[in-house]
Amino acid sequence: MKTEHKFAAILKQMMQEKPLDEISVMSLCRRCKVNRQTFYYHFHDMYDLLTLVYLDEKIDDIDKVKTFKEMISCIYLYYKHNEKFIDATISSVGKDLVLDLFYGACYQAIMNFLGAYDISKVVGSQNKKNIARFYASAYSNSILYYFANYKNKSLEGLFSTFAFLDQLDLRVNMQNQLKYERNNK
Repeated sequence: MKTEHKFAAILKQMMQEKPLDEISVMSLCRRCKVNRQTFYYHFHDMYDLLTLVYLDEKIDDIDKVKTFKEMISCIYLYYKHNEKFIDATISSVGKDLVLDLFYGACYQAIMNFLGAYDISKVVGSQNKKNIARFYASAYSNSILYYFANYKNKSLEGLFSTFAFLDQLDLRVNMQNQLKYERNNK
């Protein structure tokens, strides 16, 4: 295992035990059995390392989901498996890293949803990306808000955050985008 990834694995492990701001470079280096210079050779600071951790994170099966409900379930399952780590990150300056991870997962899933609609063959690629960015931003921000602010987190509670939406909205937006494209050519 590369030194950078060893640091990343140990940091993630340590964040299961305590918040990031309670983890020192020295304590991390002791766990990794390296000296401080090795840490600073690879990273500027702990947030630089935390960024690497999140760049390596993946939400399992997000590429296989077919509905918004499945997408939310996948993200919730990831959260439950990494709850202390995610909570520790949310309560730190690295909160945006969690948002970026959720946004990327939502964007990927929504682009897959859009590709499954027949109408997507006639809607321009850039417009599909615009729709996916809009929905991914809304979903990822709402999911992060839920995890950051609700004490008793449950899948049902997370679903209730999105009770006003359904899969038809996405299809309707694709149809509206196609009408717009046709009218503005």
